[in-house]
Amino acid sequence: MDKITEFLPTILGVLIFLIIWFVLRRILSSLSDKINNSEVYKEDVLNVLEEIRDELKKLNQNNISK
Repeated sequence: MDKITEFLPTILGVLIFLIIWFVLRRILSSLSDKINNSEVYKEDVLNVLEEIRDELKKLNQNNISK
């Protein structure tokens, strides 16, 4: 019984360290996902804007030629 009580603070310290590590890892992972999603969203918006620009150019050329 005395041996267990000697190692109890060490075991609790390691458990607390592991819990903090897992929480920080989850937070950083979610931040990374949000950053990646915003980059994908930015690319999608740019593609849509380019398509709109191309359509407007076509319409403008059609109006000029008439």
